[in-house]
Amino acid sequence: MQITISSDPKPSGIANLFVLVAEGDRRPDLPLGKKLRERVDDAIASIGFEGRAEQVVSLAGEGEPKKITLVGIGRRAAVSRRVLRTAIQVVGKIARKNRDASIALVSPYLIPGTDARETTLFLADRLAHADYRFDPYKTGEEGRRFDIGATLIPPKPIDGREAKRLLDRARILADSVRLVRDLGNAPGNELTPAVLAQRAQAVAKESGLSCTIWDKKQIEKMKMGGLLAVNRGSNEEPRFITLEWSPRKAKKTVCLVGKGITFDSGGISIKPSDKMEEMKFDMSGAGTVIGAMRAAALLEIPVRVVGLIPSTENLPSGSAYKPGDIITTMSGKTVEIVNTDAEGRMILCDALHVAKRYEPDHLIDFATLTGACVVALGNEASGLFSNDDELARMLIEAAEKAGEPAWRLPEWDDYKELIRSEWADMKNSGGRWGGAISAAVFLKQFVECPSWAHVDIAGTAYTENENARDPRGATGVGVRMAIRFLEAIA
Repeated sequence: MQITISSDPKPSGIANLFVLVAEGDRRPDLPLGKKLRERVDDAIASIGFEGRAEQVVSLAGEGEPKKITLVGIGRRAAVSRRVLRTAIQVVGKIARKNRDASIALVSPYLIPGTDARETTLFLADRLAHADYRFDPYKTGEEGRRFDIGATLIPPKPIDGREAKRLLDRARILADSVRLVRDLGNAPGNELTPAVLAQRAQAVAKESGLSCTIWDKKQIEKMKMGGLLAVNRGSNEEPRFITLEWSPRKAKKTVCLVGKGITFDSGGISIKPSDKMEEMKFDMSGAGTVIGAMRAAALLEIPVRVVGLIPSTENLPSGSAYKPGDIITTMSGKTVEIVNTDAEGRMILCDALHVAKRYEPDHLIDFATLTGACVVALGNEASGLFSNDDELARMLIEAAEKAGEPAWRLPEWDDYKELIRSEWADMKNSGGRWGGAISAAVFLKQFVECPSWAHVDIAGTAYTENENARDPRGATGVGVRMAIRFLEAIA
């Protein structure tokens, strides 16, 4: 949606006014003009609207706007980011179905622990995605885009200057997240490692980032054994992407690392065919880093940020790496391959080693790394591992404020026994039990930063089916979290 923020929109320009109403709130304290507020109160009273979660009633009448749609959000005491996300998704679906060209959304409720500014920013960002669809490959009537203009009415009046500032920020965040979603939803035959690198270059040019791309020859020169091993089964050459935002006043450096497997078949240890098409989402960590780098530059965050993205396909062939192989990584450490489907950590270990060149204050990687993390946490929270308690606390707080919860899991050295190898420094998989943890412990062996975090987004980077908060496909998770963290340390 094309959004605006206004405390006093013209009713004549609104086709449908959406009002979020808490359960039992017969006369919500709406930031509307007297006449419009009375119309909403009359509408609630006339139908006995109760405000139950996801209860929806649309009414048409005289005056402007001609339609008012009441959306229930449940108990007022339970209002949260999750609740508001769900309600906004309902708004988007109704507006798209009814082909409402112009809508307005008003909610009088603040997110607990926040002010009107923070709540407004959250609502604006999420409203911009309420009608998101990935449809460039749709033809005919279904492929025709229908643009919706949306005005957000803040829960408390905000002056024009502040509204513009919040709108600018919300648009940058929303566009950066949309970029990640579009990259994730793109098919693997279109979004190859080379194309991902081209997209990163285009983003860099647009947002003022520096960008360096290493092709296969340069990757070989750098002796990135992990990345090269995974790439061996593919006809598509690998790429290593570096994006950098270096503001003059920056006092801290943060490296963001993203897993860029543009398609993952599992290699020789091939995955089941059921739902293998979803493995196009295995580059979601790379997308998160590209989106976060774009947002950091356009928001002019005074932190030096370096994005590192190793990218390849993981396919089986006569030249593919195989179980039993021993790979020498860029760091010089050797890895026994016991499962070629544990490929993400093989490309990340080289990127984590590159990160030490930048002497970062903090190092954070994002990766759809393990199905075990999905088993542990489902689709509601990302897994967080860190060797720094303060970094972990700040990232969990940033994730919560972004509406993208993360849950900390251990990365204790006690688990190193799971990846012990008889033939090499370590093996690339610790087996079934504690799989997300052993993967994080593996990555930890290549980290030379005292403040590192690994964010496993395997369960949150995409949705297998449409849910109450997102359509099917890529979610763009991690961008908002990263930006919140960068701003906190600036």
